[in-house]
Amino acid sequence: MQSPGDLLTLKNVKKHFPITKGVLMRRRIGTVKAVDGVSLGISQGQTYGLVGESGCGKTTTGKLILLVEKPSEGEILFQGVDILNASREQLRQYRASVSVVFQDPWSSFNPRVRVQSIIAEPLMTHKRLTNMELKAEVKKLLEEVGLHPSQADFYPHEFSGGQRQRIAIARAIALRPKLIVLDEPVSALDVSIRAQVMNLLKVIQKEYGIAYLLIAHNLATVRYMSHRVGVMYLGELVEEADSHDLFTDPLHPYTKALISASLPARPDVGREEIVLAGEIPSPLNLPSGCAFHPRCPLAFDRCSEVVPALREVRLGRKVACHLY
Repeated sequence: MQSPGDLLTLKNVKKHFPITKGVLMRRRIGTVKAVDGVSLGISQGQTYGLVGESGCGKTTTGKLILLVEKPSEGEILFQGVDILNASREQLRQYRASVSVVFQDPWSSFNPRVRVQSIIAEPLMTHKRLTNMELKAEVKKLLEEVGLHPSQADFYPHEFSGGQRQRIAIARAIALRPKLIVLDEPVSALDVSIRAQVMNLLKVIQKEYGIAYLLIAHNLATVRYMSHRVGVMYLGELVEEADSHDLFTDPLHPYTKALISASLPARPDVGREEIVLAGEIPSPLNLPSGCAFHPRCPLAFDRCSEVVPALREVRLGRKVACHLY
């Protein structure tokens, strides 16, 4: 069921990519389970952080929400509406309500197009505004993200990386969306600029009540930005909890290893060092039972035989592990 406070809900969402071989006589030789049964809820005005190693399915999950990819199975509910079976008008409203900020704004901008047109694009698609109204709205958006209105006539190459990300944010909030997918929004920026952009995102969220799906591998970013966090491993959620609970008392062995590998907030903070054995299994040949068991220092016989279900083990805390 969808929680009353959830803006967006994913129910057992899967995305499997077939692997084929041959040119004329193509045959299927396997399947990559990029996302395999993910269920989560994102609340209005809250940030849901999605973390995990590269290739775990974080970005694919974001693409499914943005409808860039179509799920193999499952449901995506937005304010109670099943988006995968929605009418044309419901889809139009959904696309106006959900936006995205990519990791590298340079690659998502046309270098030959001025900032005025870049930011105005969603407004031109979804609203009927005169040229004067468009220019006024773009200038207002530039001011909101800390840029000068006169910079609307500049080209993307005339801005620094941090400024380009501000332009991307301005474009993302142009239609006052209810949800923004943030795909590694600060990982390509200098450390000195990251805090400024994160603070800008938090101010915008507070002002407009926008929900964020924050896809990131930097745990410090996730801890600072997120209200709730989901940890992914090989296409599955292995733990979900409120941000404070997850970072102060992680339950799943994989979550503990991730936090152990991150830099501490202060050099004098002591903590357990966890070194995982082996490599991430191939998505084409997943191990039986728990996918993490070949690397888990706490694995026992049942872990290699039975897939653990993600279930609530404490109030508001879910974990997929036979230890609980």
